This record gives sequence, C-alpha cells and structure tokens, in this order.
Amino acid sequence: MELSEHTKKILWIVMWVVIAVIIISGILLIAFIKSCIGCHSASSINIQEQISLQILDDLRTGNKKVSIPYTTLNLEPSEESVQAIGIKNFEDNPIKFITSFQVKSEGIFSIFKPEQILSFKNGIIDINAKITWDDSPHTLNPGESRVFPITITAPDKPGNYLYKIIITKDTGEEYDSRTFFIKTAEE
Repeated sequence: MELSEHTKKILWIVMWVVIAVIIISGILLIAFIKSCIGCHSASSINIQEQISLQILDDLRTGNKKVSIPYTTLNLEPSEESVQAIGIKNFEDNPIKFITSFQVKSEGIFSIFKPEQILSFKNGIIDINAKITWDDSPHTLNPGESRVFPITITAPDKPGNYLYKIIITKDTGEEYDSRTFFIKTAEE
C-alpha cells in the first residue's frame, strides 16, 4: 500500500516537529542545569560575603582586635574547612603584623607552619593536622579592618583540640590572640 503525497508531507512535518521538540528540550535542560550550578556558586559567594560582613561588624561593634566567628568547629577527622578571621587596628599608627597558629598538646602549644602538616602527640597517639594561611606581613592603617581566609585540615584522630591564633606586630610584640576548639568525632 502506497501512501499518498499528502500523507507523506504530514509524516515528514511530524518527524521534523518531533526532532525540533527533542532539540529544544535538550537545550532547555542544559540551560536549566547551568543556571542551577550558577545559583549554587552565587549562594556560596553570598554566604562567604555574609560571613565576612559578620566578622567586620563584630570587629566594629565588639571593640575586638581579632574576630573569629566560632568558638568550636565540629569537623570529621582530616576534614578540610575554609574559614575566616578578622583583624582590626585599634592603634593610632599603622601596624605591620604576621599571623600564626598553634595547637595545644600535652600541656604545650605546637606551632603550625603554613601549608605543612604538623605532627603532635596526644599521649602515645600521633596526630596530624594542617592550617593554610597567608603568613606574609600585612599592614593595617588606624581603624582599618580586614578579613583573611584560612583553610583548616582537622586533626586526623577523634578528640577536642585547643587552637590559638596569634597576631604579632613586626616589633615582636603580641597584638592579640584568640583561642578556639576543633572537635573531631569518630567517623
């Protein structure tokens, strides 16, 4: 049975309509996925901006030289977490300073070197942790505040660890310090 010319034209049009619908659906799906990824990135940036603003507000209203938005960080062993610290110059002159980090183990503080794993003991257990930050000298003018990012790699064993951030002026004098805990739980 042979199809009429009119039927062939209708089938040909239907086939192209189906192909066009499939192509348009694919394009819309790709656009939707890209927009979702963009929203996720925008929300992450928005959260980071909100944390920075919270830190700057805390420095301004709390008359603090150093602000960290937490007293305890709960992390999994060896989990990496990007955090921020804020520093404000309350002096009448510019200050030049460096930032350092320590962790307390067996009654003494061990000093971190940026981007290097620090091994320390808790009794007979060897523990490894890391902090990445910019340890180069920074300058703040009088009244100026700034937020600095840090990346913390939590200790690789469960426990509650006391950390200390120290801001030291280029004269060697401690400008300020703050302590906080990192608590790691069993995986």
